[in-house]
Amino acid sequence: METQDSKIRIVKETFPSEIVSIVGDLLAGIVLSLLILPFESFVVLILMIPALLSLRGNISGPFIARTSRDLVIGNFSKRSWIENVLATYTLSIITALVIGIFSIVLNLALFKLTIISYQHFLAIPIITIVLTLSISIPSSTGLNYIAFKKGFNPNNIVNPVMTAIDDFSTVFCFLLTIIMLGVP
Repeated sequence: METQDSKIRIVKETFPSEIVSIVGDLLAGIVLSLLILPFESFVVLILMIPALLSLRGNISGPFIARTSRDLVIGNFSKRSWIENVLATYTLSIITALVIGIFSIVLNLALFKLTIISYQHFLAIPIITIVLTLSISIPSSTGLNYIAFKKGFNPNNIVNPVMTAIDDFSTVFCFLLTIIMLGVP
């Protein structure tokens, strides 16, 4: 059973991180809306956003937790980190492909718009998530390491902070991807 001191410590460590997460997510949503609203394909692009943001959280969260666990139990090694990275990228690419397929199906069922090609529906989530993870993985690993070395429990701090960082990264990478692909 946790002592009162450990409960207070968890709250003191987690609360500021949660505030950063909430403010960051609100700002990322505003930025996203302002940036993709002018695109002709906005109606179709908006189908992917919730799934991409959810995917990012569902995949980078476990990556952060595994890295944190390895640091806390003294099992962090180059090999375990590489395996964690490869598993995260593999799962992300497979899931991004599924997002693309579902976006095609939803577009055909709801809108029947041909603004962007099927290849774009598949490429946008894959490229976006790979770019996002290329920012997220080094950032979360570094934050886990710093939090651990400063004597904090990385599980209490890193995940909420990375939520804000990852949401901004996802928004930026999504915009970068649709610009690179020439999406109207």
